[in-house]
Amino acid sequence: MNWKNKLKLREGDELKFISEFKAGHLGQKERYNYEIINTQGEVVGRIKYVEHTLTTPPFTESYTLQQYDRNENEIISESW
Repeated sequence: MNWKNKLKLREGDELKFISEFKAGHLGQKERYNYEIINTQGEVVGRIKYVEHTLTTPPFTESYTLQQYDRNENEIISESW
């Protein structure tokens, strides 16, 4: 499942990529930040999405998704 399918967006909302940060000597943790923009061009929320990869076998991956509204209230906090 695509992580974007888990988001709670209103009709017409779009994601705007803001930044990416890689942590660890092999980039084991990749952090992505997005803003949620409504049809009027206003920022109505933000997204934090993290991919974490173990550097030892079996090199499993885990993911964390957090969605916040414009008042920084958490809408979604999910890990898998």
